[in-house]
Amino acid sequence: MTNTIGNPPRVMDQRPAHRRRYALHHFRISHGMVASAWFRLLVRNHFAVSPSRIPFALQVSIYSVLNSVLRLVQTLLLGRRIARLELAARPIFIIGHWRTGTTLLHELLALDERFLAPSTLECFAPAHFLVTGRLLRMLAWFLPATRPMDDMAVGWDRPQEDEFALLNLGFGSPYETLIFPNHRPVGIEFLNMSEMTPEQVEAWKAGLSCFLKQVQFRSDRESRCPPQARRLVLKSPPHTARLHILRPLFPGAQFVHIVRHPFDVFASTVRLWRAMSETQGCQAPRQGQLPNGAPSIEDYVLHVMELLYRDFVDQVAQLPRENICEVRYEDLVRAPIAEVRRIYQHLGLDTFEPVRPRLEAHLASLGDYTPNDCSISEDHKAEVSRRWRWYMERYNYGFDRQ
Repeated sequence: MTNTIGNPPRVMDQRPAHRRRYALHHFRISHGMVASAWFRLLVRNHFAVSPSRIPFALQVSIYSVLNSVLRLVQTLLLGRRIARLELAARPIFIIGHWRTGTTLLHELLALDERFLAPSTLECFAPAHFLVTGRLLRMLAWFLPATRPMDDMAVGWDRPQEDEFALLNLGFGSPYETLIFPNHRPVGIEFLNMSEMTPEQVEAWKAGLSCFLKQVQFRSDRESRCPPQARRLVLKSPPHTARLHILRPLFPGAQFVHIVRHPFDVFASTVRLWRAMSETQGCQAPRQGQLPNGAPSIEDYVLHVMELLYRDFVDQVAQLPRENICEVRYEDLVRAPIAEVRRIYQHLGLDTFEPVRPRLEAHLASLGDYTPNDCSISEDHKAEVSRRWRWYMERYNYGFDRQ
């Protein structure tokens, strides 16, 4: 049995990621939006939908009304029971920049049945999954086989990041820029929330808490475990900038922060935003500096990293040592079982050995894969080295790596 990971499971597609297109029937992130969130986003972006994306925008408009109706049904049927629910204590947050391995680590930790991770179904249909979950699971053909940026397998029951739920419920997210990529950085204020009003922050906190209660309610209803026995494991790169909000909201919460060589992070994140903008956007994405002054994808990635980590060091310093564990992607890929065991030991989690067989079986199913080719120019290496210098120095990444 191998204890290394080449790359998560992929179905190879030789076309560049930014040129891959979903079929019209494939489920996109915004198909789960409620009407208030969708039409507010349209107004905010002056209905600037590309002609080629009008059918998609009309589709989302219809879905959003249906989502709102189903949300009302779910609230009428289950709202009081959900409101009375007490969230399980001390969730675990997986944080770190995009493309550092947060998804891989989330899926590995979620293999432990003592933990509870939000699923793709719950995050993409957050308004009504408690009443429509069984139906949606039968519509697996709505999902593409793989993610557009890295060919990782997609499935309704796979762990997913809660940021998509916040976007679809209308509580704001930097992922708004995926829907209107030519207007970036639309939604950037929802990254660290420093420019939001206290009322907006409270609404965001209430939205996240309510969504997590629904996830736990579903688990308690379907699981054999006693109520509240399963500890939430959440993953969202934007949460890296929100420790000042998450710490008081979830006292005693623990964090696993994963890092990766910045050259790889930059190149892979540029690929990510291109692929997601192409497949999820209401605008046909244009490359380079845009006429409206919007930054290029490369400049956007450089800027977002700075915002993501602006207050990170100060916030981490306020966490007890046992509540923050830092992981290098390179170590996780090289020795995943050893790294996951170290996380368990550092955070004082339950015994590791019961989950080891599931980890070994999962790793065996991954096999060895060649990572996507994400090259970086010498100019961008220089820019990354200059603007992300502190990150490279803090986590001991070399400036001269080829």
